[in-house]
Amino acid sequence: MRNLTLSILAVLFVCSAAAETEPESAEVCGVLCGRSIGTEGKKPIQLFLPLKKTSVELDVSAGQVAARVTQVFENDTPYPLEAAYIFPLPSRASVTDMELRVGERIIKSVVQEKEEAKKTYEQAKKAGKKTALLEQERPNIFTTSIANFMPGETVSVSFTYMEPIAYDNGCYHLNFPMVVGQRYIPWQIKPDEQGKAVIESTVKDAGRLNPPILHPNIDSGHRLSLSARITGIPLASIESSTHAIVIDQLDSASTRVSLRDGVTIPDSDFALKIALAESKRPQISFVESGGGGEHYGLLTVFPPTQAGEQARSGMPREVIFLIDTSGSMSGASIGQAKAGLKQCLEMLTPEDSFNIVRFASEHSSFAPDLRPANANKLAAARSYIDSLTADGGTEMQPALEHCLDIPQAPGTMRLIVFLTDGCVGNEDSLMRLLGKKLGNARLFTFAIGSAPNEFLTRRMAEIGRGQFRFIHSHEEIDSVMADFFKTLAAPVFTDVEIEWLDQEGRRRELEVYRRRAADIFIGRPLRLLARSGAGFTGDVIISGTLDGKASRLRKTIDSSGDERFETVDKLYGRARIDSLMYEHLRAASNQERELIRAQIVDVAIKHQLVSAFTSRVAVEERISRDPDGNLESVKVPTPLPKGWNPSKFNATATHDAVLLCIGLAALALLALNSRQTHKAG
Repeated sequence: MRNLTLSILAVLFVCSAAAETEPESAEVCGVLCGRSIGTEGKKPIQLFLPLKKTSVELDVSAGQVAARVTQVFENDTPYPLEAAYIFPLPSRASVTDMELRVGERIIKSVVQEKEEAKKTYEQAKKAGKKTALLEQERPNIFTTSIANFMPGETVSVSFTYMEPIAYDNGCYHLNFPMVVGQRYIPWQIKPDEQGKAVIESTVKDAGRLNPPILHPNIDSGHRLSLSARITGIPLASIESSTHAIVIDQLDSASTRVSLRDGVTIPDSDFALKIALAESKRPQISFVESGGGGEHYGLLTVFPPTQAGEQARSGMPREVIFLIDTSGSMSGASIGQAKAGLKQCLEMLTPEDSFNIVRFASEHSSFAPDLRPANANKLAAARSYIDSLTADGGTEMQPALEHCLDIPQAPGTMRLIVFLTDGCVGNEDSLMRLLGKKLGNARLFTFAIGSAPNEFLTRRMAEIGRGQFRFIHSHEEIDSVMADFFKTLAAPVFTDVEIEWLDQEGRRRELEVYRRRAADIFIGRPLRLLARSGAGFTGDVIISGTLDGKASRLRKTIDSSGDERFETVDKLYGRARIDSLMYEHLRAASNQERELIRAQIVDVAIKHQLVSAFTSRVAVEERISRDPDGNLESVKVPTPLPKGWNPSKFNATATHDAVLLCIGLAALALLALNSRQTHKAG
């Protein structure tokens, strides 16, 4: 016991020393400390920040976004450099290409299995060749690594991606993330076999998720430019709730949107809303790509933007509101979450019951159990919300498990409404928990703040058969919540079934993702990606209940005349990978996981996609650096997301409150152990 206690104290001393020195080292320089290969233990060399600018070009059409992102690096030092940059992308993005450009030279990339790509990169780096590696850490976090660019040299990495553009209530919603919000990493102290304390985390790749953070007083000079070209869409209006924009009408069919100031500091998401004309009946579109024995199709059922009158179900609802009050939610985010939560209370009726659960380093509740949504309880709930503050760690899983374990009364509908920035690193364990315990409940997620974890919040809502929404600013809260209430009240096309027929009217089975058609809520489409060896010529039948009445929609597909979208195969590949990743997550054995992993690699290589198990690597054959010379390595720092409070962020990152409690417990154990030893003597 004494060895364990002393080991804990030693760990606390090291953690405390690191916490005390970190702000000073971050504050003293506008340069970043890097190290030379083979110089571990020596004094680090200060390096200037290599990432200078990022340009983003978005093409929006046919319900899809085609994007090109270019990152420009300059070596202002007297040393050959290796730079690593951790950055976000939309969680449904499919990276389709990457190239390294040096002057007029262009080095193309290939997709390889992740470990093989890393090996290719490391061998090229060691040989002195220019090389670039693009890796996926999470579906919405990527890392670019570039090696062997020389003093005074400028290099750029360009990559392309595709994603389906989000659509609801007659509007397309485009979101481009610019900065990775620091992920909270759950950890614990355990004794090893010798009784010594070791820090352990279930997030094995924690060191690859969080980029270094610039001190708030330091400007790296990195700027981002963004433009979006919108074609083939009948526009009613275009607006951004996050950035000032300029709108230019290029011709009758295309419009360009750009940042008013030309560039911006990349410290918050960019959001664009594109409003379309209203409709009263569901609309169906189908686009395809491929040929020969490989045909891929995208079927979209756009629901009406105005639902018919529906009576609300008489089933009472049990609504559990889960709100994140951790340190990363401080500043504007907690204000948005509290305002949104208050508006959520407005949807409750006297027949409903509710509770509010908040979490940071620990969780607690408004009440010990569900309470009736009467006037007195709602007034008390608003006062409770007013008292909430943001501080501490982000122990999301225990709080979510607590919500899922609350018994449900017979004859009720269970809804969980979750407001969070989602900035944690243990996404897999959270999704496993949902798959295991969600049952028949529905989960609705609101991604809060300037740089939320869109992958986690969107995926949780998909698993929970609910809906996902962004709240970027206070100005959006009214419209977002009004839409949310409509969604809960009006799934306008339910019990949906899809039937594919050939030219002779015979039913056929196709590979389709998502596998089970979901209910179609007001203004929110159903998208299905399908593969057919023989093509899609024939009919697709969509049947279900529309505004309370049985309805049957038909779409005739003529492959020679329907619209083509040549990257549908990549969207299909991404959908298949997403489905396999969920199977991998829930696999019961290592053997099963390895079999699924091999399938994911095969699909990713076939469709040339970056995934959790594949990467893109580019290698120039010419040698730029003496293989025996030194190479300075540096991680590119990023600004703190807009609106985040630096002091609250430190508490989230270092888990100070927990460290203090462990320290006090360790001191108590040490005193108790000493007393017992004295008595024994």
